[in-house]
Amino acid sequence: MDSTVSVSKGVFLFNNGLNKTKASKKHPKKLLYEKFFKKSSWHATFTRNWDYIENEIRELHQKTYSVLLNDIVNYVKSFYGDSETDGLEGIIPSATLLTGVNQPDHVSQFKALIDKIRDEVTPHIAMVNSQDAPTLKHLVENTVWQLMYGHEALDFDDEEFKDNIIHKKLRKNQCTMKVLQSWYHAHYTNASPKKKKHKTSSRSLVVIIPDFESFNCSVLQDFVMIISSYVSSIPIVFVFGVATSVSALHKSFPYHVSSKLWIKVFHSHSSPVYMNQVLEDIFLSHTSPIHLSGKAFELLTDVFLFYDFSVTGLIQSIKYCMMDHYYGDNVKSLCCERENIEEAVMNLSSADLESIRQLPSFRPFLEAQLDCETRIGLFEDDNFFREVLIKEMNKLHDYLFTFYLCVRLLLVFVKDIPKNILGKSVREIYTKCAVECITSTPAFKECMQLIQFQSQVKLADTIKSALKVVNSALQISSPVKPLRSTPTKNNLNNITLNNDVGEGFVKTVRVHLLMFLRQIEHANTEVTVLCNESEDFENSPENVPGNRYKLKEKLLKATRVDKIQSEYDMVRARFVSYLEEMFTKGLMPPHTQTFHEILFFTDVGNVRKQIVGSPRGALHTALSNPVHYLQCSCCHLASPDSVTDTLPDVCLAYKLHRECGKHINLYDWLQAFAAVLQPEVDDEQRHQDSTVQIRFTRAVAELQFLGFIKSSKRKTDHVMRLTW
Repeated sequence: MDSTVSVSKGVFLFNNGLNKTKASKKHPKKLLYEKFFKKSSWHATFTRNWDYIENEIRELHQKTYSVLLNDIVNYVKSFYGDSETDGLEGIIPSATLLTGVNQPDHVSQFKALIDKIRDEVTPHIAMVNSQDAPTLKHLVENTVWQLMYGHEALDFDDEEFKDNIIHKKLRKNQCTMKVLQSWYHAHYTNASPKKKKHKTSSRSLVVIIPDFESFNCSVLQDFVMIISSYVSSIPIVFVFGVATSVSALHKSFPYHVSSKLWIKVFHSHSSPVYMNQVLEDIFLSHTSPIHLSGKAFELLTDVFLFYDFSVTGLIQSIKYCMMDHYYGDNVKSLCCERENIEEAVMNLSSADLESIRQLPSFRPFLEAQLDCETRIGLFEDDNFFREVLIKEMNKLHDYLFTFYLCVRLLLVFVKDIPKNILGKSVREIYTKCAVECITSTPAFKECMQLIQFQSQVKLADTIKSALKVVNSALQISSPVKPLRSTPTKNNLNNITLNNDVGEGFVKTVRVHLLMFLRQIEHANTEVTVLCNESEDFENSPENVPGNRYKLKEKLLKATRVDKIQSEYDMVRARFVSYLEEMFTKGLMPPHTQTFHEILFFTDVGNVRKQIVGSPRGALHTALSNPVHYLQCSCCHLASPDSVTDTLPDVCLAYKLHRECGKHINLYDWLQAFAAVLQPEVDDEQRHQDSTVQIRFTRAVAELQFLGFIKSSKRKTDHVMRLTW
């Protein structure tokens, strides 16, 4: 019989010898959107900026978890290497890492831990998730196989070498603890039975269980007891990832099991703390390539705090905002590093410049110009407009440098104020400052009044903290790049620009803070009180009977006491006045700046639809108006309340059930369903059609599965409606 002849029908597959892995390496596939947008300036800018953000996040992640990972690695190293721990028979070293509830972020955290353990301790690591080990047999097989062969897939990239060694590996169903024991003694222990405890190059075996709460307790208990019987001959260390608290581990293990574990607890950073670090160090900085408006920033942080506590999800949401901000608009190529502004402006076409002229913030800037020739040049002369655009973009970057510094300075002065009126983190203050002029709000004025009651020592310490913020900002500030030396029109000098921002403004703030700090530290706090000359009231010649107005005035003067403020009170009052003036100038909202639309993402409505899902609304739309998703002409409805026999059965049943009350009679519902499907058939016969009954039964079952109805115990032939 030929190879393609069979008694039954079938599909015959012939291998042509093509190695897909090698072919993919020689010719890596390019994403579809890269083929279309690779040459676009906005796509190049977006790719460069997002690569910069990813590198910053990676460095921050390593810096944040470096101390924690080093402690865990040192704990793993400390066992099986000294005489104290060798005497513990049947005790398993166990590191318990409290990770928190943000499950999406655990992957990167344990990946960094595995990389560090592999580099410094041992290549033999097994990480077993709960879904991969439903039973004890699966747990042992996955653990043993990863300990024996898991490092080979990572250490060798040659596909031919992998093909050669794959036949030497055991199948997973052959992986047992005895096999692991034999393998370990063959690799790391002398063959002599007299010296079986003498190790030539001892390598610990690390077993990581990242989701401890998701495991079956009985499976883990049996697994721990099995490992404890082999730990005297195989050096095994546990790493448990606990999302809640250590009590979960003690509740899961009885005493005879927990006594086999040497537990040490390591605490990870909570999700809000790590989120604040990511936002403050990367996105809430003048070096960030993109900036979020107050409402967009508030939306993303609310999704984090009230939904998932996932920093990874927050970063991906910001990435989506960046994609939406850059997509298809070459003007957004100006949303780049400061040193690349001039080059980006020169690459803009006339159509791009016209798009910039259409921005809402350009009109106030144009109306502020008093010279008519300047206004005409801004509209008609592209070269002149490019020069002005370069100046304005540099001014916008100066504004950002000042704005973010003032946000941090305001946090320094108000974070210790009772009730945290403005907030106790940079992101909270930024949200308020980006939405409105914060200096005109009652909360800001109340904070300034409370600062006037601070003691001399407290205020001096606060100013010292503010000076540290200013000095660190001046150290990382980038110098202003000079404009290109090209001939420009004379009316460029007529452009009115406000240059009271940027590095010069910050240096002035530093000088004033130093001056006030010196005055406050040396100010005298003694208060003297001077009273009016009330003792001369009785001897006054004007104190005559009958003059009631004069008597009232003298009585008021007699009760008035004039306080002469101390030197510290006067200096403190001047300092608070200076703070109000400084913050008024430095914390102007971003929407007051010219061309802020280029650097700030403001399209909150579009992002809200994509990031914050509304499944109930989407489900209602799909069932009441299926043409919205199917895009077919047969489901088109004349009005939202109309029905037709071409609708899907579940949509038809849904629209009919909305016309009923709390309890729905199944017989009446079936009759209405059949009347729409077969309007020409008699009333008594159409609902008896088996096809109609089957379609109706299936539609009702689907609605019950979706949660719109449920069976009623009051009446057997009724269902209860669950939505209104």
